[in-house]
Amino acid sequence: MPNSWLHLDANQDTHALDHTLASNDPFAARDRGWVEQMRPFVRELSQPGDRVLDPFAGFASTLVAACQEGRQGVGIEIEPGRLHTARQRLDELGLEHATLIQGDCETALANMEPVDLVLTSLPYFGCGMESAHHGQLYGAGSYAHFLQKVRGILKALKPIIKPGAYIVVGAENLQLDGLWVPQAWDVARLLAERFRFIEERVIVYDRPHTDSTSPRSNRAHEYMLVAQNSARVCDRDAAMSLLQLLQADFPQAMVIGSFARWLKGEAVTPSDVDLLLPNDSRVLQPLTQWLESRGFQLTRWGAPLQATMTTQAMAGANYLRAERLAATGSTLTLDLAFHADPQVYPQLAGKAETRQGIICLSEPVDLG
Repeated sequence: MPNSWLHLDANQDTHALDHTLASNDPFAARDRGWVEQMRPFVRELSQPGDRVLDPFAGFASTLVAACQEGRQGVGIEIEPGRLHTARQRLDELGLEHATLIQGDCETALANMEPVDLVLTSLPYFGCGMESAHHGQLYGAGSYAHFLQKVRGILKALKPIIKPGAYIVVGAENLQLDGLWVPQAWDVARLLAERFRFIEERVIVYDRPHTDSTSPRSNRAHEYMLVAQNSARVCDRDAAMSLLQLLQADFPQAMVIGSFARWLKGEAVTPSDVDLLLPNDSRVLQPLTQWLESRGFQLTRWGAPLQATMTTQAMAGANYLRAERLAATGSTLTLDLAFHADPQVYPQLAGKAETRQGIICLSEPVDLG
């Protein structure tokens, strides 16, 4: 089992970014990653010949690490200047077979072949870099827009990461003008929305403390957030008990999706429970309050939501999420779905059936 930390004390000159190449960057490539930081993750979480993707390739440190470990390095970089520098670096190291793609990563990912590992260091918020490219994370003008963009990128990454494969994201909590920004924790939360979060590991660097009078540390560490592209396992016993209680109070709640197919006897493993509900705040408002009183946390597109705001949250959305984490570690997730057209629910409700005491609809449902 690997350590939960890695101490880096020197960047090897044999594959470090050349000073001449670094000087071509407006920031002098101060945000370049270390190849030594990435190689342990490449060895541990992929096999020789695997495709390793860095969606924020920068100066290609991840691609160098991948190639040195016998993997196929693939990188996406939005800044043409940095892409050119990365290509020069790879050529100088004799790694011409690594693949570099210029463009916004969300767009580039749409046509990408599946990969065996995603390994990257996230562009940090508030670094002051100006860019002409709308998709550049460094250029986010607000933290909310930064996290929204990260959420979109993780959504785009999900389909191209092979089942069971890993995604590792380097991130650091920040100090901006004396304000602490929990960037690493927020990115970990976004990862956990779409992947099975495994753990965080700590990268520690040798960095002198220049101000002995300051109460703050020298910030000589960052986190590598490790997650896996695997489905969460639904606690079916807890789900059945909850559904019986819920449908007794809210008979309009109809189970759809994989849990409905499981109730029908199909060989599926549900990861959550999908509920179809009428698009009616008079039903959804008390139902979300009912769930909240039983330990569920509500979200809308990943953002926390209080049950009292259900009516407002319904606008422009077709589902809300309710999640409960028990002290035993058991999790239960409900997706509360509703169609914008109020006529859709009664049409589908007419096809519902009762299986194992639960009202459900096992046929596919298109929510538009």
